[in-house]
Amino acid sequence: MNQTMKRRLVIVGAGMAGSKLAHDAKIAYGDAYHIILIGEEAQVGYNRILLSSLLANDIADADMKLVDAQKMQDDGIEIVANDPVVRVDVAEKNVMLSSGHQVAYDQLVLATGSRASRLPIDGANAPNVMGFRTWNDVNVMTQMKPNQSICVVGGGLLGLEAAVGLAKRGHKVTVFHRSHWLLNRQLDQESAALLQRRLVEMGVAFRLGESPVSFVQSDDGQVEQVVCQNGDQLGVDLVVMAAGISPETSLASTAGLAVDRAILVDKQMKTSYADVFAIGECCEFNQQTFGLVAPIWTQITVLLSVLSGSEAAFSIEPTPTKLKVSGVNLFSVGRIQPISGDSCLLFKDVSVNHYRKLVVNDGLLVGAILYGNVADGSWYFQLIQNKTNVSDMLDLLIFGEAYCCPKVA
Repeated sequence: MNQTMKRRLVIVGAGMAGSKLAHDAKIAYGDAYHIILIGEEAQVGYNRILLSSLLANDIADADMKLVDAQKMQDDGIEIVANDPVVRVDVAEKNVMLSSGHQVAYDQLVLATGSRASRLPIDGANAPNVMGFRTWNDVNVMTQMKPNQSICVVGGGLLGLEAAVGLAKRGHKVTVFHRSHWLLNRQLDQESAALLQRRLVEMGVAFRLGESPVSFVQSDDGQVEQVVCQNGDQLGVDLVVMAAGISPETSLASTAGLAVDRAILVDKQMKTSYADVFAIGECCEFNQQTFGLVAPIWTQITVLLSVLSGSEAAFSIEPTPTKLKVSGVNLFSVGRIQPISGDSCLLFKDVSVNHYRKLVVNDGLLVGAILYGNVADGSWYFQLIQNKTNVSDMLDLLIFGEAYCCPKVA
């Protein structure tokens, strides 16, 4: 089909969600669509999940590729990099780029992702306070002089991955975390203690149960001291904000789309305006936003069906969490803090840093934490997804699949 006869599918955001959608849409419906992928970063289609591994020097630049951008272009996808969209006109069905170019669309997908949240701390706007979200962020960190003092604000997944990567590069890293234990959304206090002990061995220091009170700036505006809640002052060369993310909704808001915490979508990934869709970290469905890959890949599958006119519906399912730190094995899924009616199965072997906690309700496994040996994580996840009745295997469930489902010779 002639390019001028094809429907114009414009995807705003060339991160993981947008670039995978462009790639998959070309394979599925390339003859029907002229696909235009627009990104604000110079790099297109890299695997953001691997940023911490790149920072830690565990992988090389070449390993960061999620999709082959050059091949996508060779196949006819139009890629516009380093030229972000600054305005969406849903009435005229076009987008305006920072360069001044206008791009018309028949159908528009917003995959604008998210930004690193900045806590309202005095001095947080200093030039040496940064997030950890992009390849450029990693480039800034890797160009630092050796043996620098770094404060990481946030002991969640992103903060810990940044902290370990920086520690592996020889820097002195202190993590501030408001909760009294690490990964408090994914772990209980016991498993978090095992994790903390391992990370301390890797060179990371912690201040739990507190956030910095303020950042003291030097004459040139750089943060040079972090003021702690007890009055201590820590000298720092860099502050990394990893205290959550904020969905990027500015384009959607100014275009008049319905927005709450993120861009509101229905189960077909449709926004409040015809022919405009949203996927990934920038969208909100049933009062939930999405920061993990699994549900976003499902959103892409649903949207591809919708674009073809087929029936499809997105639904929220439990998603496992893993920490991407070399030498640390951790798996968490479902409800990890028991509520009324739940029972817990526990196993702990401190000598080998092995911990398991299973949460069961009315014969169904509803949550699991594995630290150390995570080999049974996928099996437990399958039990949760399939709503398998585990009543007959409760005595052995904590020991894993090999004990509950022995293979017949």
